[in-house]
Amino acid sequence: MRLIAFGDSMVAGAGDPDHLGWVGRALAGRRAVTLYNLGVRRETSGDVAARWRAEALPRMVDYEPMRIVFSLGVNDCHLEDGRPRLSQAESLKNAQAVMTGAAELCPVLVVGPPPVVDPGVCARLEGLNDALKALAARLRVPFIDVLRPLAADGLFQAEALAWDGAHPGAGGYQRMADLISVHPAWVTFTQAD
Repeated sequence: MRLIAFGDSMVAGAGDPDHLGWVGRALAGRRAVTLYNLGVRRETSGDVAARWRAEALPRMVDYEPMRIVFSLGVNDCHLEDGRPRLSQAESLKNAQAVMTGAAELCPVLVVGPPPVVDPGVCARLEGLNDALKALAARLRVPFIDVLRPLAADGLFQAEALAWDGAHPGAGGYQRMADLISVHPAWVTFTQAD
């Protein structure tokens, strides 16, 4: 199976000394999965919406099952010039475009945004997370909520605080991967056809 992961630096695993991030850890031991981790630092949902199709199509083949996972929103909620980089309405428009477009090609799953240290960004992330979850339900796209469990646990944010305020180390990414890899939606999503 081929799995393409789109998103920002959280998808890419920035800050992870093992360079696995949550995606690599959630797929640990799965030798039959070819991972294309296409997380790009500082990208918003608009950036992902603009590039996902052009990057996915060359990696898709008829002879192997395909999956696309999106994780969006953290950079949308960061402030730039005193306001969020994208409004919640813009984020949801982008999320709907990527979910519906990708679902035409193969199974799709969305992993909600993880927490960061900044309380203002986290408050915006909570609202966006809830809206993304509702949108995914309406579109019948599986959604895994990691924001609140990671915030309640504290390790993800503690490691982020020790580095750059956003990205954890290996332990935080492992906690995120642990939440994802046992979730029924992920288990079903990563099974070959």
